[in-house]
Amino acid sequence: MAKGRQTVQLPASQRKHDKPSEQSGTQQAMENSPFSPKTIIRVVGVALPVLTLAALLSPVYQETLAPVYGAIPASINHTETLMATFLIGYVWRVLLQKVHTDFSILPYLAFWIFWMPGLQTWIFKYSNGFGPIFGPILTGFLSCHGMMIATGYAVSQALEGLELQSQLGDVAGIAIPVVVLDLYLMGVEQAMSSAFIPWLRTLSDHFASPVKLQLMIGTCVSLVSPEKPYWMFSLALPAALYGLLANPHYDGGRNFDLLNTEIAAVNWTLLDRAWSNTGYVSVLESTDLNYRVMRCDHSLLGGEWLLTPERRANGWMVNEPIYSVFEMLEAVRLMEVDPPIRDSDAEALVVGLGIGTAPRSLMAHGINTTALELDPKVSEYATKYFALPPGHTVITDAVSWVSQSSKEESKKYDYILHDVFTGGVEPLSLFTNSFLSDLRNLLAPNGVIGLNYAGDLSTPLTNLVLNTIHGAFDGQCKIFRDAPPKANSDDAESKEDFLNMLIFCRNTPGSITFRQPTSKDFLGSKSRAHYLLPKTEWEISFPTSEDAGVPAVQVLQAGDEGKWKKEQEESAIRHWKIMRTVLPAKVWEMW
Repeated sequence: MAKGRQTVQLPASQRKHDKPSEQSGTQQAMENSPFSPKTIIRVVGVALPVLTLAALLSPVYQETLAPVYGAIPASINHTETLMATFLIGYVWRVLLQKVHTDFSILPYLAFWIFWMPGLQTWIFKYSNGFGPIFGPILTGFLSCHGMMIATGYAVSQALEGLELQSQLGDVAGIAIPVVVLDLYLMGVEQAMSSAFIPWLRTLSDHFASPVKLQLMIGTCVSLVSPEKPYWMFSLALPAALYGLLANPHYDGGRNFDLLNTEIAAVNWTLLDRAWSNTGYVSVLESTDLNYRVMRCDHSLLGGEWLLTPERRANGWMVNEPIYSVFEMLEAVRLMEVDPPIRDSDAEALVVGLGIGTAPRSLMAHGINTTALELDPKVSEYATKYFALPPGHTVITDAVSWVSQSSKEESKKYDYILHDVFTGGVEPLSLFTNSFLSDLRNLLAPNGVIGLNYAGDLSTPLTNLVLNTIHGAFDGQCKIFRDAPPKANSDDAESKEDFLNMLIFCRNTPGSITFRQPTSKDFLGSKSRAHYLLPKTEWEISFPTSEDAGVPAVQVLQAGDEGKWKKEQEESAIRHWKIMRTVLPAKVWEMW
């Protein structure tokens, strides 16, 4: 046999083939592909949770600003800034990608969120100097909006695994994902604010406090982060302990006492507080001037001077309201109609509860009274701290309730009181032509209505609302101020005053006149004896089209409320400045 290389035929089971090797290489290539299921899961598992948590943090952050600056000043340009800062962070990472840095920002983002409540508490101490415009901007940059830059950076870094620029091109690989992600952020942020957070708070009171939610979000971000350095936990722990033990905004018992220690320096004490569906609601008491107030965010819903032994010695018989406008609304009982309305037969509807001054007085006269209130905590505190009789308040949205009741026409009211004011502005949905028309449908044939509107007669919005009221009641109305104009101002300047206007209207044609009140009408109140009857010298004429800045035929239609956003923002800023003269800055800042 010749020597040399031999070819031996092996059994098929022992032969090696090239094909399996090729399949293995193809499989490995698919796994390393930017759009492989494994890569997509890894990328989406980081990017989507981080962006969703940022969308949740945004409305929580705004809630923390509302007690200090008001909900509306805190929301000015918030959405636009949110989207812009996310874009900045996203593009920042794209630019740094060229230097091949693997720096992960997520641990720092979690650390930042943990310390955000403490940082805000420190910044809030200077809110009086910052003001309602610069204050939210600075606080946002150091907290939510600065955090959104880091979020954009983290999401952009996570998406690098998809190699979008190599797949779509340099421009499209950046523009398309950032637009999609910005739209996702905006949509989820709105859903979190309007649906998820309210639902979350129905599960447990633990989700009511925004400070708790911030700490929970920080924990979730740390869990999502692929990297978990030891320092993140060691430095975040003091932030959590500070929130639990020393942050006055946290809703623990120790924190409650700490807050009272702080505001005792300015002679105030906190009686109760809670987060609710309209914002931060609390009851406070002045220890030196002896009066009690209920606040919602950065506005007061009402208050009373307390009946002390000294005041009783001076002839006081009851607690007296701090705002005369609530008593002046009760003048609907004094309006002369035919036939006259007996208290024992009368039905009254009150839209907007506040501390319950007006509905409580109507009940005291024996009038069957129903009050509509959106916030359950406002109703609870009005009963607990301001002696409102229980069982007369319906917790509901007034627009839907009035609309439905108007269609049913099952009950008519002799008196309707309309007094709604929150966040430094009037909720315009309760002053539209359709709402006022539905409200009029609930009036008995000889029924009357009293409305309180706070605004500036020199602005088109105020005059548009007055136009709408005038038209809804066929011009059968009169307007009164709640206080005389400034003595040292001429007519032009007096029209620029921000004032409460009381509008009294009747359902059927006739003059607007009031009977003289008797001592029975005053319910033992010295203040009511002075303010109950509207003063003829405080009457204001309905504006002409020249005064209004809007055509006399123009009215506020449902759906047009958003057109007046700018005017409402200006009103809220003006109201913020007024409120800072009513209570000490520390009371607003400490919540």
